[in-house]
Amino acid sequence: MTDPVLLYAASAALACVLLLGALEKLKDMTAFAAAVTAYEIVPAGLAAAFAWGYVLAEALAGALLLAPVSRSTGAALALAVLAVATAGVAVNLARGRRDIDCGCGGPAFRSAAARGAGLSWWMVLRNGLLALWTLPVFAAVQGASRSLQWADAASVFGLAMSAVALYFTVNHLLASHLKLQQLHH
Repeated sequence: MTDPVLLYAASAALACVLLLGALEKLKDMTAFAAAVTAYEIVPAGLAAAFAWGYVLAEALAGALLLAPVSRSTGAALALAVLAVATAGVAVNLARGRRDIDCGCGGPAFRSAAARGAGLSWWMVLRNGLLALWTLPVFAAVQGASRSLQWADAASVFGLAMSAVALYFTVNHLLASHLKLQQLHH
């Protein structure tokens, strides 16, 4: 059994990453649909519909992670969303196509893609680590070692925000790495 603070923090952090990712894509669905088209996996005529479906699944996964009764469903949907994104990146990297916008990281990644440094195996690793965040969520289904107390809220909030901050810091470092890599080539 696991401490409920860790379970709630993992759920909240993953929910934040998914919801913020969905929000970033919703800000410019045209650009996200263009990124989906550039992956050349979904037929071009279906790219916009796929893009909308993906963003809605990402947002739904984040929302479901926040409710105790639907947390395991949210974790399963989060794994599916991450698997689709990771497969798209891996397939394009295997094809030798790095110079496309991943559609995942906002302006930092779009500008890196514009300079020919869009996709990287680091993104596959990052998504794998995000998938690992679902493990404590699934463990929550087994039950916690104690009940959550009101004072635990600060710990949950602090841990979740620290994890989200770490995620976005890694994303920015990854974007910077891609920019530097492009300058050296």
